[in-house]
Amino acid sequence: MHAHLLSLTDGPSILLDKPILLFGRHADCDVQLNSKKVSRRHCCIVQVGENLVIRDLGSTNGVKINGERVVEGVLTPGDELIIGNYRYQVCGDVIGRPTRQVG
Repeated sequence: MHAHLLSLTDGPSILLDKPILLFGRHADCDVQLNSKKVSRRHCCIVQVGENLVIRDLGSTNGVKINGERVVEGVLTPGDELIIGNYRYQVCGDVIGRPTRQVG
């Protein structure tokens, strides 16, 4: 199963199905986010073993995990991720597959 980023704003939800995904405005990016608050090459998400690691690539507006600006950080299910003005929730299940409810 692949993790995905569930959009909490107007942007698309994103399946994290490659070992490295480059985010930004540039046409060469894997995930193109068309906003002036997103740099041409803003950040990347890399699969490192069992972890998803996000790294800011020197963007102007940065990357935030749970409200804290980071240069690099490990993403876990439930985290809120902000890239420019796009907000996402990190999910550990496949898009369209129901999540298991506890309780």
